[in-house]
Amino acid sequence: MVLPKTGIYEGDVTLIEWLVDEGGEVSIGDPLFLMESEKVEMEIESDTDGWLHREAEPGFEAPIGTRIGVIAETPEECAALLGS
Repeated sequence: MVLPKTGIYEGDVTLIEWLVDEGGEVSIGDPLFLMESEKVEMEIESDTDGWLHREAEPGFEAPIGTRIGVIAETPEECAALLGS
């Protein structure tokens, strides 16, 4: 999962808050995180089903397209990511 492009803005964006716990199960359309772009907060939804492994903390600022987490297909795959 990456910081998505949500309009014409192509600068850095900031991860404001995760809305799902580490290792939590998500479904398509579930709110995943809040990000800020040009002082506008946006809620980003999951585009897949699975279990969340977060790779960035709130306050993380990076260009659009930067990976901030992985949605694992199974709980076991997520547990393996958490252990790495």
